[in-house]
Amino acid sequence: MARFLKNFDQKAGKSPGSLIFIGQQRMDEPRLRIIDYDSQTLRKEFIKTIDEVGPIKETNTTSWFNIDGLHDSELVKRVGEKFDLPSLMLEDIQDTGQRPKIEEYQDHLFITMKMLFLNEDQTEVWSEQLSAILTPNYLITFQERPGDVFEPVRNRITKPSGKIRTRGTDYLLYALLDCVLENYLKVIEKMGERIEDMEEEVLENPVPELLEEINLYRREIAYVRKAVRPVREIISKLKNLDSEIINPETMPYLRDLSSLEEQAVDSAEIYKEMLADLFSTYNMAIGSKLNEIMKFLTIFATIFIPLTFLAGIYGMNFESMPELHYKYGYHVLLGVMAVVVVGMLFYFKKRKWI
Repeated sequence: MARFLKNFDQKAGKSPGSLIFIGQQRMDEPRLRIIDYDSQTLRKEFIKTIDEVGPIKETNTTSWFNIDGLHDSELVKRVGEKFDLPSLMLEDIQDTGQRPKIEEYQDHLFITMKMLFLNEDQTEVWSEQLSAILTPNYLITFQERPGDVFEPVRNRITKPSGKIRTRGTDYLLYALLDCVLENYLKVIEKMGERIEDMEEEVLENPVPELLEEINLYRREIAYVRKAVRPVREIISKLKNLDSEIINPETMPYLRDLSSLEEQAVDSAEIYKEMLADLFSTYNMAIGSKLNEIMKFLTIFATIFIPLTFLAGIYGMNFESMPELHYKYGYHVLLGVMAVVVVGMLFYFKKRKWI
């Protein structure tokens, strides 16, 4: 399946709000987890069905309901029914090719964006769609698979003295977004280390394998930019949002996300330009290497032109030729050739051609 654009054939002709999973199924069975807390209590458990969530809509605690696995349309539909979620929002949740965006509803705030990860070789970037639905009492998140960047937040929640235990769902959303943006920087930084190392290699040893690696990172940086750049719009709208869902005390933290997002975008742009420069430098290095080879071959051929001329003259089959029957004619001719070669090399050296 294409990484930059998903296959939308399944949605062709369908009515808006149709629940159709677009993407690659990453797990067999969906996994549901609830974390419900306040300054005094903490409930943290995996549940079997949506009915076990409990009345989190009416409680005064902060509730985080996470679903791993987007392929089960029936489960997504039941979540929508239980929490009165719009059908268009549910459609966006199941579309893993959805562009990162933020939408404000009457009682909900919907955000969808990408989490980025590097493979084991630290060379290829893969993404996972994250969708978050914020209300004053609960936060619902949808992910494609288990494993994310939110473990630091979960650890903070388990500490009774942590600030997050006294804050609401809007601060919890901030904490999750902060983890996503910090991970953007980690991914870009890891790729940047290798890109910067290639600067020396491209001058010292511009081998074809290095060109392949440059093209690989150009593709991966383009993929990172596709995920990171739209988040600027999300953060911009979020920090200027005039909604009862967001507590005014949380706004400074949301505005602080801008610096992380700008840093991620700037870093991706810098490495994009560096890779373009590396590509140009590689081509110049290869051209310079080719010029040196051509220079050597030209000098080599130029030296042999007069030698070939002399050999051609005395290789003609005429009976009456000067020194044709001379006893040392062969040695004299070799000597003349040697003098010609030395003389030409001296001349080339004096003109700084070699």
